[in-house]
Amino acid sequence: MEKISIGLIVISLLLSGCTAESEPKPVEGCMDELATNFDINADVEDDSCEYADSDGDGIFDINEIVGCTDSLADNYDENATDEDGSCLIPWESQYGVNWVERPGGEDCECSDGSEWTFWTRDADPEKVILYFQGGGACWEDHSCKNPGGTYKTNVHDDDPNIASIFHSNDYGIGNFRNSANPIADWSWIYVPYCTGDVHLGYSQGIYSDNNVSHHGHANAQFAYSHMLENYPNAETILVTGSSAGSIPASFYGAQTSIDYPNAKIMVFNDGSGGLYTNDTYDFYEIWNLQETVLDFPMSSNLNFNQMDSGDLAIASHDVNNDIRFARFSDSNDETMRMFSALLGNDMSIPYKDKIMYSMNKTSEYGVDQYLYMAPGNGHTILLDSRFYSLEVNGVIFADWFTSWINEEPIENVLCQDC
Repeated sequence: MEKISIGLIVISLLLSGCTAESEPKPVEGCMDELATNFDINADVEDDSCEYADSDGDGIFDINEIVGCTDSLADNYDENATDEDGSCLIPWESQYGVNWVERPGGEDCECSDGSEWTFWTRDADPEKVILYFQGGGACWEDHSCKNPGGTYKTNVHDDDPNIASIFHSNDYGIGNFRNSANPIADWSWIYVPYCTGDVHLGYSQGIYSDNNVSHHGHANAQFAYSHMLENYPNAETILVTGSSAGSIPASFYGAQTSIDYPNAKIMVFNDGSGGLYTNDTYDFYEIWNLQETVLDFPMSSNLNFNQMDSGDLAIASHDVNNDIRFARFSDSNDETMRMFSALLGNDMSIPYKDKIMYSMNKTSEYGVDQYLYMAPGNGHTILLDSRFYSLEVNGVIFADWFTSWINEEPIENVLCQDC
């Protein structure tokens, strides 16, 4: 009877769910099968999952999206993280980008004493562009007071890698992936600017708060010698520059016409049409121009202390009247108006009137020069994205520039309400 009672008690306990043993504890761990530490036995997620990053780019393999990462391609995928080689580039120069940075010579340096280098791009050896970079200027205590204020002090502050910078849509004639670029297949000599002397000085400037190495002439001459040595058979040469770089373009255009007597020489001035000097400063003394300009055939025809952009074109024309000239200016160029004020010019005269005064002077002299003047206070166009988009009076600048390059008939394009 006692045995039966005990058995009934055990059965009753089992039926009621009560046992002497406790339930098994849950296993915590990573439950994501895509994780490298997935735990097959885990039944509770503990946020311990780890994932592979096989290419070390900071994006887990599970989050990688393969596709075209080139923004210039027709099939660019803004969400793609890994290039898969599928990009469809609509067009690219047959010579590619292929910029090469080159060291300067013994006398070459920037205003702060740092190393000066220049860049070249080998493409069509018969068509060459000699381009002078802009970047302000300094010539007295105020303008030279703050390095980097009104002038560039070294070549790497804003141009860490020209090859990568020019590999974009933002650099006008430096964009070799735009079929509308008329000089995409040309060879380049790119002359960086960092000396505050419009590429023409060779002096040691001693100012109240700063010393400046004005070695622009030595730098530019070194780059020019590279062009002479490496492109002796050039048939067409475009000498140009933007802002401060447009001033030496006239000097080197004249010199190029002497050194390449059988070549077609073109000079394009970008963004300095209304700038002039008025004897307020003696640049011959400040920048030692009395010596450096002797290296150019136009030296006796020009007074640098009292000149405007028209005088530069006329002096080059007097050396060789076969040189073809053109220029671009913004009618109210804010940067050029600032430098005009620093030079002590009469600021009551509208900037566009100064542009037209210089232009009319060249026309009356008989210089074959054309002007594209846009409304607004912008500054320079050759290395700007608006090279392809700017339109004035129904004429797109890129089309106008291309016609000029190809020696096709063009007319001046002058904004009306500007």
